[in-house]
Amino acid sequence: MEKAVDYLVQHPVLFVIAVIISFMILLSLFKNVMKLVLAAGAVFVLYIAYVYLTGGGIHEAVQHFEQMVATVFHFITDIFKSLFGFLKSPKK
Repeated sequence: MEKAVDYLVQHPVLFVIAVIISFMILLSLFKNVMKLVLAAGAVFVLYIAYVYLTGGGIHEAVQHFEQMVATVFHFITDIFKSLFGFLKSPKK
């Protein structure tokens, strides 16, 4: 890894190209995340419309949905915490 960093530092043109490519990858990732957020918002609106049309309680449905999202979020963060803890642990 150090050799790769040294190589990029010694060749400024390649370093600039690597920075530009990295920036393009990050923008692409951000664009995909925004698409996912918009799709999730559309699904949420359709779910609320379905609950409204079937005569259910919208406030209870929203609270249930919020609890479900919070549970999934905590589950995912726990997975990442354990993964990073495993990667940080000293190797024997």
